Amino acid sequence: MKKGFLIVSRGTLDEDVRGRYLRELELHVEERFENAILKRAFTNGEIRRKLRELTGEKVPGVKAAMLSMKEEGVNDITVLSTHVIAGDDYRQMSEDISGCGSLFERIRVAGPLVEKEQDFDLCARAVHSVFGKHVGDGCLVLMARGAADEDAEETILRLEKSIGERFGGRAYIATLNGSRNLTRVLMDMRRQGRSGHVVVAPFSFIPDELVYFLSSGDNSYEDRLLAQGYEPECIEEGLGINDAFLRLYLKHLYDVIK
Repeated sequence: MKKGFLIVSRGTLDEDVRGRYLRELELHVEERFENAILKRAFTNGEIRRKLRELTGEKVPGVKAAMLSMKEEGVNDITVLSTHVIAGDDYRQMSEDISGCGSLFERIRVAGPLVEKEQDFDLCARAVHSVFGKHVGDGCLVLMARGAADEDAEETILRLEKSIGERFGGRAYIATLNGSRNLTRVLMDMRRQGRSGHVVVAPFSFIPDELVYFLSSGDNSYEDRLLAQGYEPECIEEGLGINDAFLRLYLKHLYDVIK
């Protein structure tokens, strides 16, 4: 069978980010499966449109990428998602994959960063290894996109608990979508008597527009923490720049192709 790999992310307009994050991940896959066809797809249609208008670069959506791979003779396809949880973008990706199911002899999908039981502890370990030295005796606030549904919110809460255990309860996840927003996190921090240094970082594979809400524009996370008397330190890198997380995503890939 002719094998193909599809790397799926929400997408980004930043050329440097595409090179440092997505291309780095692709190189790892190419090195392991050098005879396979590899493509990337963006789930966000607005990002695809803007990228095409700004640079002429045409990054397909999931369905178009899979159809292209079929035309190139691929009949065994493995999809690697860079999503953190199974939110809206991930569900759309899954629907697109299902719609192409009859075109391939085999389709395997490596799930999001946190999906199975063991993922919670593995992710918490990676978070501590990456951010522990920055946090010290302070607090950590991770900014996730989230999703307004019960399953996604339950995943966020379970993950926050797992990460918190690694930081003595001084770690939180705030989401842009859903009920676990920064206001609730700040309320928890105040109730628990937290003060001083707070590390804030985007909880996504690539540093997409989450960075804007982190430290730019009106009412950013940084501004709101300052207004509450905290001392924020903003880390504007995505997870994918760190080997600890890169290994977890690749582990998901290798697990489905064993």
